[in-house]
Amino acid sequence: MDEQLLIRFLTHTCTPEDTRLVDQWIASGKPNADWLFEMERIWNLKDELRFSDRREIEEAYNRFTFSLGKSKNAVQHFYIYPILKYVAAILIIGLLGLNLYEMVQSSSTVGENTVEVPKGQRVSLMLSDGTKVWLNSQSKLIYPTQFSDRERNVRLEGEAFFDVAHKEHLPFVVHSPLLAIKVLGTKFNVKAYFDEKSVVTLAEGKVEVETNDRKNKLTLKPNEQVSYSDSSGLALEKNINTNTVKLWVKGEGAFIQCRLDNIVRDLERKFDVEIVITDRSLSSEVFTCRFKDTATIEQVLHLLKETRRLDYSFEGGTNTDFQTIKMKSLWERIYKNEG
Repeated sequence: MDEQLLIRFLTHTCTPEDTRLVDQWIASGKPNADWLFEMERIWNLKDELRFSDRREIEEAYNRFTFSLGKSKNAVQHFYIYPILKYVAAILIIGLLGLNLYEMVQSSSTVGENTVEVPKGQRVSLMLSDGTKVWLNSQSKLIYPTQFSDRERNVRLEGEAFFDVAHKEHLPFVVHSPLLAIKVLGTKFNVKAYFDEKSVVTLAEGKVEVETNDRKNKLTLKPNEQVSYSDSSGLALEKNINTNTVKLWVKGEGAFIQCRLDNIVRDLERKFDVEIVITDRSLSSEVFTCRFKDTATIEQVLHLLKETRRLDYSFEGGTNTDFQTIKMKSLWERIYKNEG
């Protein structure tokens, strides 16, 4: 397909004649339809992901295509990096074209795909059964290129929101480091980072949550949440506001009576920064705040500062070019000033 025609198709600026040509090209063979679907999926990522400069784009692209250029028997490994609008057409069409076509062709014989999302980014994708998945920062999803007619298994490290396509008698199972979540068709959030307790929140339908050692199991109903760690076991909480839990899907954030050390971990992943709490007693204090998708790290920190319990400073540069953010108790700052 002509590159300029493909650009018009992806940007929804086709003329009636353009649309006829695209339809004709798609109808000429299933590989064309598969290729165009994959191109459109990657194009749509550009609204959620951003690059800072062209060099970063090229480096990410090299890593991306290197992983796609393996043999048909290799496991496909996708590193999801941001795509700037100003290079979307050239980078995706001009550079990815042939490699992407080869990837789609070979993926039918490949067992698994792996999608990794770095800090500061998030991404959405659709699995072969129609299940929609949103992946949060610093998360990894491993899934089959094509589900079998016997099972639907995926592996998750990090956080994801699932909108599972209903398949009667074909359970969908999310395997995380500590838990296995089994469903037929539903919407739920899984937070399963290695250094934190695992949390499953159900928005719609019904899910069965079981520990990986198979010693504990329970069934969640809508607006229920279960958390688990090796030390505390399973803990069920009811009447959860699931809309708040999944705000991250839209880039927003909400912390409701959360410990500061847990908030800091989420902020580090979302904004790709390092935050140090210098006053250990501050770590266990709870805070509440909510912010929009356009909020900067400084704006979120200012919301926390307004509680009059903490202060912060940027170390190693300005608030737009810094190495570390340091948090300390407001009382610690007052005490030092008086001393």
